[in-house]
Amino acid sequence: MFSIVRYLLIAGFIVGASSLFAAGADTNTSAPAKSQSIRFTFTDAEGQSFQILPRSNGLNYPDFKDKAVFAMFFIHTGTPCRNELQLLSKLKPKLPDLEVVAFELKGLKPDQLKAFQEELKLQGIHLVDTAQAMPFARFIAQAAGWQGSVPLIIFTDKKGAVVHMQLGAMSAQQIEDIYRKNVN
Repeated sequence: MFSIVRYLLIAGFIVGASSLFAAGADTNTSAPAKSQSIRFTFTDAEGQSFQILPRSNGLNYPDFKDKAVFAMFFIHTGTPCRNELQLLSKLKPKLPDLEVVAFELKGLKPDQLKAFQEELKLQGIHLVDTAQAMPFARFIAQAAGWQGSVPLIIFTDKKGAVVHMQLGAMSAQQIEDIYRKNVN
């Protein structure tokens, strides 16, 4: 589990770290910055596009207005990751104000990610393939000192503030508790 120092880094340092990265609309690169803004644009396994904009206290998901977001970095071969995704898929109908975004980090291409989604019968999860996920993963690693262990979970409230971050899977009860505490 992340220490409070890591939590504070992700919650408060993310915009400061964004100055290290490229600015510009719809970029997924991590070149040196000329500006303080950055935008990550993704297309999930279902073809839905969404964006993430780092901000001073968290992550803004403009396409998921008025929703809390459970973001997870995972590898498709990891049992804890697979179990967490299946749990989230089952919980999602009970948590209507929650979006789930999962970033695959071990090489799945879009067609392989779609097959993975079907294999695990995942529903209600925005799955992002490795090529799209890696620039964002590098950004989070730089901002929070994350070493790449998975699953990494970042839970933001409806306003985009990071309210929970941890390494390792969560139980259904933990997810529901954080959801209820932060979705008003």
